[in-house]
Amino acid sequence: MSETKQKQLLAFANLLLLKQKAKQSSGNLADWKTRIAEASTWSEEDIKALEQNAKHLNEWRVQDW
Repeated sequence: MSETKQKQLLAFANLLLLKQKAKQSSGNLADWKTRIAEASTWSEEDIKALEQNAKHLNEWRVQDW
């Protein structure tokens, strides 16, 4: 996940935490914030490779039977 997207996600999680504190919720969003901030399965290189392959997707031809 890019640094910009991580910052946006953390800002959103902080907003949810503030709402949780205001509502006196019984849930624990602090744990969720930590787990979601660490979640990233694709690197920037992976995403670039996917984008490059997507550009050539229409060039694929189905085999005639």
